[in-house]
Amino acid sequence: MLLVALLIAADLGPIPTTGPPPAAELRTLRAQLTDQINKDRAKYNLPPLTLDPIAQQAAQYQAENMLINDKMQHQDTSGRSPVQRYNDLGGKADYYGENVGFRSPGVVDPVLLWDVLAKLEAAMMAEVAPEDGHRRNILSSHYSAVGIGIAVGPNGVFMAEDFAGNLPK
Repeated sequence: MLLVALLIAADLGPIPTTGPPPAAELRTLRAQLTDQINKDRAKYNLPPLTLDPIAQQAAQYQAENMLINDKMQHQDTSGRSPVQRYNDLGGKADYYGENVGFRSPGVVDPVLLWDVLAKLEAAMMAEVAPEDGHRRNILSSHYSAVGIGIAVGPNGVFMAEDFAGNLPK
């Protein structure tokens, strides 16, 4: 099993904090981010990623775990890696990777929050070898599915992108 775990942090300037956005807005933001990932993949003739509900749960858990602990990392507070969280939720993948990103301070306005997420994604896509692990995750032909986690609070915006894929049968 391939596990790729990479980190990115950005300071994109101050914006107001008033609390986490409602669940419906988070669903919209996840869909927008998935669309952006798929647009980036299409530029390289890669197939779009589908949504993996288990990867979604794993990514959301990690985004919230990072927010609560005010620490951007791949291991959760129980010491589990991204693939361990995925497996614990019942996921099965031959390939699994995670990108995490952080932006401080937190935002609530969905337009501003989308701007933050889009800038984090753009920063990942702008990476240059050999420091391009996030970009390689996004553009990996090994992955066929993604789950997006977004957590917002006074400590900032934490994002997790969990990628999953299987060997051809």
